Amino acid sequence: MHDGNSTTHGSPAFTPSCTVVICTRNRPKLLDRCIAAMNRVDYPRFEVVVVDNASTGDETREVARRWGVRCVVEPVPGLSRARNRGARACDTEIVAFIDDDAIAEPDWLAALMREFNDPLVMAAVGTMIPLKVETEAERLCALAKGSDSHQRRVVDRQTPDWFELTSFGGLGDGMNMAFRRRAFDLWPGFQERLGRGTVLPGGEEHHAFLSLVGLGYRVVHTAQAVVRHPLPSTMRDLRSWELRDLAAATGYVVLLFVEEPRHRRALIKYVAEALRGKPRAWRGGMRDRPRILPWWCVLCARASGPLLYAWSRVISKRSLVGGDVSQVDGGHPTPKGGT
Repeated sequence: MHDGNSTTHGSPAFTPSCTVVICTRNRPKLLDRCIAAMNRVDYPRFEVVVVDNASTGDETREVARRWGVRCVVEPVPGLSRARNRGARACDTEIVAFIDDDAIAEPDWLAALMREFNDPLVMAAVGTMIPLKVETEAERLCALAKGSDSHQRRVVDRQTPDWFELTSFGGLGDGMNMAFRRRAFDLWPGFQERLGRGTVLPGGEEHHAFLSLVGLGYRVVHTAQAVVRHPLPSTMRDLRSWELRDLAAATGYVVLLFVEEPRHRRALIKYVAEALRGKPRAWRGGMRDRPRILPWWCVLCARASGPLLYAWSRVISKRSLVGGDVSQVDGGHPTPKGGT
C-alpha cells in the first residue's frame, strides 16, 4: 500500500517491510472502515492482506478489490486458522495483525516496527483504547483495562513471572500485534483450536507469546502502538461477552495443563493464587469493577471450560480425516499455506 524511505531526526529509521493482515468474516462495512484507517497509517513499507474467513457472500472480496488489496480465502472458520493462512501468504519481514473492527492510529505501525530493531524480539503487542465510552456497559468494560497498559514491557525467560505474563494477558491482546515472518517457520503458528470461530474462542495470542518466549525469544508490549476498538455497548452484550470469555479462559487453562506439561507447576501456582484473589498489577482494574454476573452463571461458565476443551479435541481429530483448500484473490485453489 505504501513504499518509500523514512528518516527519524536526520538518520535512517528502522523500517522493515511489513504486511498488515486483517482477518474478517461477513463484516464488509467494518472491514471498509479498517482499511480506510490503514490508508492513513504513516509507514513507508507495508501492504495489506485481507483474509476472508469463510464469509457467506462476496462482499468481503469486493471491499478488498475496491481498495486494491490482496484477498486470501480461508474456507474453514477460525481466527487462528485465518491468521496462520494470512501470515504464510506473506513474504515481508514482519506480519502485523489488526481486528477488522479496529481503527489504527497513524503512527501505529511505526511504533510496532521499532521494537523489532532488537533481533531477539519475535513479537510486539500494542495498546487498545476504546473507540468510545458512552454507555454503562462500555464504562464497565473499560475498567478491565490494565492500569499499567501505558508502560513498555519486555518479556523473556529471564523475566520474573514470565509464564503468567505471556499466558494470561500481561502483554496485551491479539487485535493489535506483529510477528517476524520467520516465526511461522520456527513454531507451528497460532493454535487452531483456540480463537474466535472455534469452541474455545480466546487465548490464541497468549499461547503464541508463551510458545515464542519458551523458545528463547522476547515479546514486547509497547504503549505507543495504539488502535481504537469498540467495547460491548449494552449490558446484555457485556454479560454475553463475559460468559463466553470465562468459559474460553477455563478451557484454555485445561489445554495448558494437558498439552504443556513443562509449565504445569507454574500453571497450578497461578491458578491457586488467582483463586485466593491475589492481585496482579498488570490486570488493572478488574478487582475494582462491580460484579455483573451472578455467582451461579460464573460457576456454570467455568464448569463448561473442560467440556469445551474436550469437544475441541474431538473436532480436531475429525478434521484430520479431510483436507482443506484455500483461495487467493477469490478464485484459484492453492495448497494450505500457499500464496
